[in-house]
Amino acid sequence: MGIEAKDLKDMILAEGIDLVGIASAEDLLLAQPPRPPGALMPTARSVIVMAVAHSLGAVYAPDIRLWTRNKMQTSRLLDRTAEKIGRFLERKGFLTLPISADKPVEIHRRDPVTGTGLSHTKTLGQLSLKHAAVSAGLGAIGRSNLLLTPRFGPHVRLGAVVTAAVLEPDTKEIYDPCPAGCRLCEQACPVGALRGGRYNVDPCFFYWSWGFDKVPPRRLRDWPPFLKMLLGHVRRRDFVVEFGQTMITDVDNCMACMRACPQGSDWKGIRPRA
Repeated sequence: MGIEAKDLKDMILAEGIDLVGIASAEDLLLAQPPRPPGALMPTARSVIVMAVAHSLGAVYAPDIRLWTRNKMQTSRLLDRTAEKIGRFLERKGFLTLPISADKPVEIHRRDPVTGTGLSHTKTLGQLSLKHAAVSAGLGAIGRSNLLLTPRFGPHVRLGAVVTAAVLEPDTKEIYDPCPAGCRLCEQACPVGALRGGRYNVDPCFFYWSWGFDKVPPRRLRDWPPFLKMLLGHVRRRDFVVEFGQTMITDVDNCMACMRACPQGSDWKGIRPRA
């Protein structure tokens, strides 16, 4: 018994999901190193990608922990819907794998392709949700390295469902979503992770996860300023308490590129002035 893509989308939107698209599992854009759906489920035929918009008030709240809480709630909505759709499809006879909006992630000290040691530990999702979203016609990746959707700009959380059901895919459009000459995300980045249209994950990761504006150095002569920065953090912060809070609420320390982005037609009437 077949499943109509439109009926499935209507079911998903009725759960409170804002955007939904479908991509062929065999024609999915992949991040590097590649994580194809078939590696997660060999019988995968379709990938359903869902997006929930963040509260714009939370995005611009003075305390980033308010946004973090909203991020957690959007993840729960996505995960709950993915589980519900997964059970529905399996009752119809199609093997299905829900992909969480958040964890787990793979943690690597060595490049999984070449086996060479990495300068800093890297984390990878089981499936690149933003690339899957591009494949499903939800948007495009901007200069900020974030998915930009026409309605909500970068302010969305993503989840997915990999299934053996053959579903009609949406049109994939590869385009530059950023206005000509716009460099607002690059100018807003506090650690220079965005420069010249390129994204450097290491300074972004250490600032986003710990608030460190320097990465652990590779050269001996760079250690004194790094240790001086660490000492400053130790004097003004309680890392034991912060670590506990991070484990409970998954607090981020930066979203400057998201706040700076002017994209999103639904936000034009309510976006706060800079």
